[in-house]
Amino acid sequence: MKRLYTLPLLFSLFCLWHFPAHAQVIKNPTAAEIYRDAEAALLEGKVEQALKLFERSLKAQPGLSAARRGMGLCYGLLRDYPSAIEQYEAVLASDSLYSRALYYQLGEAHYKAGHHKQALAYFQRYEQLQKVEVDTFSMNTEREFQDEQRYLGKLESNIRACQVTLDSIKFINITQVANLGSAVNSKDDDYFPYITNGQDQLFFTRKTAKGDEDLFESRMEKGKWSKSAPVKAINTDEDEGMCTLVRDGRRLYFTACGREGGLGICDIWEALVSAEGEIGQATPLAGFANSDRWESQASISCDGSTIYFASEREGGLGKSDLYYSKRQPDGSWSLPVNLGPRINTDDYEEAPFITNDGGTLYFSSYGHPGMGDQDIFMSWIDEKGEWSLPINLGPPVNTAFRELGLFLSADGSTGYFASERPDGFGKLDIYQFQLDEELYSQPMTFVEGLVVDSALDMAVPATVNFADRPPITTGSDGRFFLCIPAGHSLDISVDKKYFHPYQNLFLIPEWDNKQFYTIEILLKSVFEFPEPESPQPIDTANVAPSRKKVFREFHHTVFFGFDKKEMDIEEMEKLGQFLQLLKDKNIQSLEIAGFADEIGADKHNMELSLDRAKEAALFITRNGLGIDNIKMEAKGELMNDKPKEENRKVEIRVVTVE
Repeated sequence: MKRLYTLPLLFSLFCLWHFPAHAQVIKNPTAAEIYRDAEAALLEGKVEQALKLFERSLKAQPGLSAARRGMGLCYGLLRDYPSAIEQYEAVLASDSLYSRALYYQLGEAHYKAGHHKQALAYFQRYEQLQKVEVDTFSMNTEREFQDEQRYLGKLESNIRACQVTLDSIKFINITQVANLGSAVNSKDDDYFPYITNGQDQLFFTRKTAKGDEDLFESRMEKGKWSKSAPVKAINTDEDEGMCTLVRDGRRLYFTACGREGGLGICDIWEALVSAEGEIGQATPLAGFANSDRWESQASISCDGSTIYFASEREGGLGKSDLYYSKRQPDGSWSLPVNLGPRINTDDYEEAPFITNDGGTLYFSSYGHPGMGDQDIFMSWIDEKGEWSLPINLGPPVNTAFRELGLFLSADGSTGYFASERPDGFGKLDIYQFQLDEELYSQPMTFVEGLVVDSALDMAVPATVNFADRPPITTGSDGRFFLCIPAGHSLDISVDKKYFHPYQNLFLIPEWDNKQFYTIEILLKSVFEFPEPESPQPIDTANVAPSRKKVFREFHHTVFFGFDKKEMDIEEMEKLGQFLQLLKDKNIQSLEIAGFADEIGADKHNMELSLDRAKEAALFITRNGLGIDNIKMEAKGELMNDKPKEENRKVEIRVVTVE
């Protein structure tokens, strides 16, 4: 996906300077010869050879500060920052006025080693030394002066980066990150991770040594990621990358470059995914999200209604900006909206990720105050729809090296990202971390609903109405998907021809989202009460026409703790809210069914399920609900594919007549 993925960590030629002999007298002719050979090797890019030669020149003339400085530079190029710091500090220990620029170099080495307080101290010391005359320092050549001018151009941003880092450490308590290992990461660039809801399948982008970008996948097997393999259903001879799925798992978005049918260099494409995980034919996004420029790196909202992405289209604020677009009723995408100057700078912003609640945006940036290279930032949206000033995610996620492409697991607690830090298997590697509790977004529950003909046990396509949100028309399989704040309720009604009107209030619990929280809307076919077997004579002349009776069903589920028969306070409150819904209604019958999970002996589970049903029945009668016909049943253990905690329950069914 062109240059956004190929930005190398370049070392400018000005870092490779000559160390003139007149700055320090080289008394040993052999040391001078070796030193010149070391300089030549360094300028040719032979860093390891140069390091050995600098070491030899130092042995030939102990105390040769120029050789130690050369060693420090070599260690820095090799990313061995502790060794670079050791050599630089040895030079200043022997002569604190050897070089003013050396204070800046020490600050940079400490920063890249993760010593942010020390780095800030050396950067500030370098700033203070600008008041000292340049000829005070032994190293005061024209080349040294030119390098200092470059350092001064970066000094303010480096000091700010240190301060941002230290502030981030106070704010964000992420203790450590872990490399996903060699089964996922390679010697090439691996980045843009996406984890499925069950956290058992990983998609990511790999850029090979030949420059081709493809999508790869790995699966969690026995607690470890399997050897990664290309996603054949997506990859072509052109570039593909950064995929994301709607949280219902039924629609996939990815970046495709150079494909027939695309508008620009790279575009965002989509494909349907079957219930079995098969990826269908891909097409570019319909509507206005793509342009004749570069679009990439899509992140889709939890319910699939809003897409966030990076673009270089005209009218942006920088080199690449972040935008969002809304899905229209016909499935096309609206004109994109720029996220504005708080998010976008005059540099590159890319790799957005929107949380399940739509309230927090993570993204990567070169333009905001960072820690030395591309960093990951976060921003919150307020009640007015405005984004806050971005916060640097800080160490250990961000380092002095490149980080990008953060993704959060379905439960919002595990983060995945790519980093170019030195301890990886290749260039960019994929890492993970546990996100601090303070940064969790609002807990959301992935709800999958199913409309069913209760008599025939068949799916029914229907329009599902809600009290506080737009209606949803199900697919032919009767299914629909929602992202609901945990603890909220769904007031659902369905008016379907040939079925009784349906209304129910579902209370949505907090869920880990590895599986959907499922609700069933059980519709009953229309029927009339049969005529009495021995009808009595009726004076039809004096009787008004009879009205057809309408029956409604209401359902509620009470959940219990492991091996518990008592309801906790929260469940009591929810059941009380359900009973309020039934107040003043003509209740015909009430059914209470108790269940237990499969843990424990059959007899114990049967007794436990009965005790749970009794507990619910007592609560209902104590709340003064007038019911003549109560049916209570112990079902015992319930064995299915659902989590055990979902089977520790009592199901309540109430039938009313109007």
